[in-house]
Amino acid sequence: MSTTIFIFDIVLIIIFACSCTINVTAYCETKHAREFETGMLMFFFCLNSMIIFMSEFLLKLPLFEGAYNVLTYFSVKVICGIAISTLYMLLTISLLEKKICILHAVIMMPMICVTVYVGDLNESVRQHWIFYTIRQIYLACFVFSYFIRYAFAKDREYKIRIREYRPLFLISGLFSVLIFTEDSMVIYHFQYVINTLNLKVFMEHNLSEDIFFVILAIFGVKNGFSQLIQKREPAEIMDPGIPLPDPAVCEGKTICPEDPFIRAYGLSNRQRDVLYLLVKDKTYQEMGKELGLSVGTVKFHAHGIYEKTDSRNRAELIDKYENFYKSREQTQLT
Repeated sequence: MSTTIFIFDIVLIIIFACSCTINVTAYCETKHAREFETGMLMFFFCLNSMIIFMSEFLLKLPLFEGAYNVLTYFSVKVICGIAISTLYMLLTISLLEKKICILHAVIMMPMICVTVYVGDLNESVRQHWIFYTIRQIYLACFVFSYFIRYAFAKDREYKIRIREYRPLFLISGLFSVLIFTEDSMVIYHFQYVINTLNLKVFMEHNLSEDIFFVILAIFGVKNGFSQLIQKREPAEIMDPGIPLPDPAVCEGKTICPEDPFIRAYGLSNRQRDVLYLLVKDKTYQEMGKELGLSVGTVKFHAHGIYEKTDSRNRAELIDKYENFYKSREQTQLT
């Protein structure tokens, strides 16, 4: 069992370290706050796992006895707990496309005060329960805020944009309940779990929380790689490959920001990007990857293009697009 736990701890540390590195690298490339926040969340997951690893194995060495256990362990656990909950909140704000305000600081203050305060109590069952479960209560509240925001949002495009995060918040809500339940069961029935069930892994680990952290790390790796791959110059994204471009406007340039078709039908900048990829006969999945959008958002913009151009499908849109330039070319020749 000791060897298994040792390997398990090392694997967790490696996973979180890799996810942290990828997201910090993505932040250096994109300067998006979300990648930085994800990277920091992974860093504190890694730090939390390292503390558990040290307490399970390094404390057996004389060098780490005493001062480490009393001062370092609990202090770092407090910092990790507060930082992780704060980053949960910041990521929720970012995914909901909201701005940080003083209200968010007020919301976090009770959790910070309670987490710090329980350190002054005796090592009682209640102290451990409060320390480990308050973070899950906050996580459940962040999940609840997402679904409330989604349910009452009136902007259809905004709802489509945040809908892609629904699986992530569903998973978070489920695991907040599982982690809360596991902590409560283990903390209040500790001797039964250790002696009767012989599950010594519960001494430092919450298995539900470890699984949840790994799932978030996988999401982080996927998002980080996606941002790195999609990092392009604006010219690469906007390159339309327009059939029959207007020479009077584009003058032979690769990029044609003053596309007469776009002006004629009043398409937005994002609809312009989707239009150019529709003309190239890209799939919705390919368009989503190239533009950094979800498939649902791409479909939403495509539907808007069809409505504005009075087209029933892609083939009709492409015909209308090509005929538009043919008619302009004929008009200019005459």
